[in-house]
Amino acid sequence: MFDQATTLRRLMEEARLPAPFAGAPATLRSFGSAVPSTDKKAPRVITVTGGKGGVGKTLTTANLGLCFVREGMRTLLIDGDLGLANLDVVLNVRADSTLDDVLSGERELKDVIVTGPEGLRLIPASSGMPKVSELGKMQKLVLLDQIECLQDDFDIVLIDTPAGVSKNVQYWAASASEVVLVATPEPTSLADAYATMKVLFQTNNETVFKLIVNMAKSDEEALRVYERLSSVAAEYLQVKVDYLGNIPLCDSVRNSVRERAPYVQRYPFSAASRGVRSLAREILFNSDRPQPKGTMQFFWKRLVSGQHNELMS
Repeated sequence: MFDQATTLRRLMEEARLPAPFAGAPATLRSFGSAVPSTDKKAPRVITVTGGKGGVGKTLTTANLGLCFVREGMRTLLIDGDLGLANLDVVLNVRADSTLDDVLSGERELKDVIVTGPEGLRLIPASSGMPKVSELGKMQKLVLLDQIECLQDDFDIVLIDTPAGVSKNVQYWAASASEVVLVATPEPTSLADAYATMKVLFQTNNETVFKLIVNMAKSDEEALRVYERLSSVAAEYLQVKVDYLGNIPLCDSVRNSVRERAPYVQRYPFSAASRGVRSLAREILFNSDRPQPKGTMQFFWKRLVSGQHNELMS
C-alpha cells in the first residue's frame, strides 16, 4: 500500500502551481497549459462508446484489442465502467484486484494490470462496487504518481465506456485522441448514438467521431446507418462522422459470450471475426489518426480531475 495521503497533498500543491513555469516537470507543464509534452511518444488512446447498452461495445473492444495484438501492437484495455465492469468476464481472465483498489489506495496500478489472451493487457474495474464512481476528483489524483511508467509500455489503449452519457463517459472521451461510436441498425441505437455525439460535442467540443455498425445484416444496411447518422450529425451538430466498417450479425458472437472467449479466437473464420479484423486494419493503417491530446499521465490527469480550470480555481 502506498502513502495515499502524502501523495494527495503533494498533487494538490502541484495543481495550484501556475503553468507553464520554468523548471516544471514536462508532464506538469503540459497539464497546466493543455499542451501535450513531446518528451515521450504517447500511446494511441481510443474511447469506444455508443450511448445505448447492448450494442456490443465491450465485445467490440475486446476483439479489436486482440486483433491489435496480432498486428504487433502492445495493447492495453481499460474497463471504464466503474460500477458494472465485465471486460474480464468476456476475456475469461481472473482479476484479484481492480481499479477500485487503486483508487482506494490499497494497490498500485502495476499490480492490477492482468494479462489476457495472447498477451493482451487489461486494467479491470469492479462490478457492483459503486464507491469508485463516488470518489472526488482530488482523491483520484493519487493515480498520477503511478501512470507515468506506463507511457512507454503500450502502443494503443482502448477504453470501454459504460452505457449512457455520464460524467465518466465524458471524461474518458475527453482524454482520448479518438472516439469510436458503436451502433446497431435499431432505431433506439441510432437515437442514442446521436444523443452521445450531441453531448460530447457540447461538453467536450468533440467534432469528429468514427463509426462501427454492429450486428449488420448486410454491408448495405450498415452503410444506410452511417449515412443517416452522418447526415443528421452534419446538419444539426456540424460534426463529422467517419465510417470504419461493420461487424455482421453472426451466431459466433452470442456463442463466444457463453463460452467466455473472444470470437476472433474461438471462431476465427466467422463473419464477425472477418469483420472485426478488417476494422482493426482500417483503424491502424487507413483511418486518420488525430494528434494525441497528451502523454499517458496527461490523459489520466484529465480523466481524474475533470476540466483543469475547475481544479485550478
